[in-house]
Amino acid sequence: MSNEANIEQKIILPLLKQWGYSDAEYQAKPRIGNGYPDFVVRLPRTDVSPFNYLIIEVKSPQQKKLSGSQQLKQYMEIGRTVFGLLTNGREYQLFYQNPLKEPRRQINCCSGELDKKALQKLGKLLQRSTATALMNALTHQQLKVYHHFEKELTKKFSFFISSIPAKEASMIITVFNHKGGVGKTTLTLNLGAAFAEMGKRVLLIDIDPQANLTIGVGIDPLRDVEEQGRKDISDLLLEPRVSLEEVIYRKSWDDLQLDVVPSHIRLADKEPALINTIDIDRVLQRKLSNHSYDVILIDPPPAFGKVNTIALMASHGVLIPTQLAPYPIRAIEYVLARLEAMRNAMENPPRPLGIAVSMYNRSKSAANQQMRSKLESILSKYNHAIEILPESTWIPEKVTMLHSINFGQPIFSEKLYHELRRDRNSIDDLTQSFQNLARYLSSKALPK
Repeated sequence: MSNEANIEQKIILPLLKQWGYSDAEYQAKPRIGNGYPDFVVRLPRTDVSPFNYLIIEVKSPQQKKLSGSQQLKQYMEIGRTVFGLLTNGREYQLFYQNPLKEPRRQINCCSGELDKKALQKLGKLLQRSTATALMNALTHQQLKVYHHFEKELTKKFSFFISSIPAKEASMIITVFNHKGGVGKTTLTLNLGAAFAEMGKRVLLIDIDPQANLTIGVGIDPLRDVEEQGRKDISDLLLEPRVSLEEVIYRKSWDDLQLDVVPSHIRLADKEPALINTIDIDRVLQRKLSNHSYDVILIDPPPAFGKVNTIALMASHGVLIPTQLAPYPIRAIEYVLARLEAMRNAMENPPRPLGIAVSMYNRSKSAANQQMRSKLESILSKYNHAIEILPESTWIPEKVTMLHSINFGQPIFSEKLYHELRRDRNSIDDLTQSFQNLARYLSSKALPK
């Protein structure tokens, strides 16, 4: 199909009819906020102010990669909408939120090719009978109806299970590469934001004296930590009575929230004290023993020092970021050799979760394939199977990411999306890649 209008006429309108909606129950191009989504399904309610059941946003089939998720999620937020469907006729993404809960949070519950199987799944969720049953059950602020609804979705639709927030075993992951400049800290920050978008409670721990992660979330180590007399990672590691709660800073960007343990350059001077402290390797492991987070991501320096050992001892898994370039790939050999040595010395060593490709230049296909082959050759030398994570999780190289760093905000920030209007396709591309990475790790990363 050549354009959006054809998709609307030949796919969306027939689907709305097939799902049981009359012409009076959906609108084409209504105004929501400052935009005009393609279709909005609204069923009548008598008890409280109305909200929408479904918003459909259609994108050009000429796009190489489906984009527009941030725009759709804003429509869902403003329009108090249960489901949002994004499609270009070939691919789709389906988002869900509870419109009665504050703050509202959109969850990307499924995505993939818009084939017959996908249409059958979507039909069960989006048909009028499902919408009517939910609307009829609701009264003002009756959240328990939604809790039951989400429970049934989890039970009946396997693709929905990993997306609905639930009490699961927590993951502690160190993101590490001995080679600097491979996007390690940027990946850590935005992977944490992707987990938070999934409804998980996330803690980021900056254990690097350069404090790039701390600065990346908008915390100034001098102004916000030192001059305020507040505690940081150094205090957590070296002061026995300092608890995790005392060093946590809470950062929020609209409804996105991340907790952060900040770092400070003074950590670089603490190496002798760390080395001379008895059983220091397990200090972070002990301090994290009773945490309440679903995901903890640790960002150590690109070196083999004492803080790296401390981070790895506390972790269930280690994620190794790299570029598809000669020096970063060469460095992985040293990282894997060190991890192999640690495995032999540790009772419960962290499990390698795989190689995460960052700063990926899609235009260099031949060079990328050559570097991938070299990386696979290196990985084949090790006893423990270590995979290159799927290409859908690779983080593309985008100038937009530099803007995000300069703003001190994750790429998922709604404020960033508003301010960088010309970069919205890039933002959608990046957020989708980070979401794919978060979902993949959720399915693979299990505590030791």
